Amino acid sequence: SDIQGFTSISERLEPERLTSLLNRYLSDMAGIIQDSGGTVDKYIGDAVVAFWNAPLDQPDHAQRGVRAALACQARLAELRPGLEKEYGTELHCRIGLHTGPVVVGNMGSDQRFNYTFLGDAGNLASRLEGMNKKFGTYLIVSEATRNALGESFAGREISRITVGGRKEPVRIFEPALPSRVFANRTLFAAFELALKAYYAGRFEEALVGFMALEKQDPVSAHYVERCRALAAHP
Repeated sequence: SDIQGFTSISERLEPERLTSLLNRYLSDMAGIIQDSGGTVDKYIGDAVVAFWNAPLDQPDHAQRGVRAALACQARLAELRPGLEKEYGTELHCRIGLHTGPVVVGNMGSDQRFNYTFLGDAGNLASRLEGMNKKFGTYLIVSEATRNALGESFAGREISRITVGGRKEPVRIFEPALPSRVFANRTLFAAFELALKAYYAGRFEEALVGFMALEKQDPVSAHYVERCRALAAHP
């Protein structure tokens, strides 16, 4: 996970106040991750790196990860008004999740080592976190995570992306609480139809569908610009 616009936030705040803000934010996020059985690997500035299914086996690790991510977003939404009042900044975070094999254990030098993980699955999770900026979302999971969720999944497919070092495109999804999916079921159904038209190369048809949704859906607004460009130069 990463805080949206953290560089500009750090430029505005004095170091002591920035430290205070980060400590409050990271304490809440880490607490949710640990309560879900996750392992907080490290903090990289404002970023949180975490994993599930180690050191103990967790057959439902995908569900734990997504539930924790949704809980982190919900908790941050509760904190946001108070943090904005106290620090003068609105805090949002972006999260990426992927499911795959990694090596987990003590790694480092003879003088210093950490219990951490190593592998491409972690790199892809980081890439997905960054993709949120492109689509205006705050949580993206890979198809592998979506499949591991089974029937407990609620949400929508939002794109197929190319990732450096991978030959096949990666399907990505936006999970959501069932209550949000139900409340936005008409929007999600219309988005799915427009996305199918987009995948089929019917960009004018997709554009009409996405334009009807763009004011209430950042992902659709992203596709409006993309469809206009592709319709002009298919």
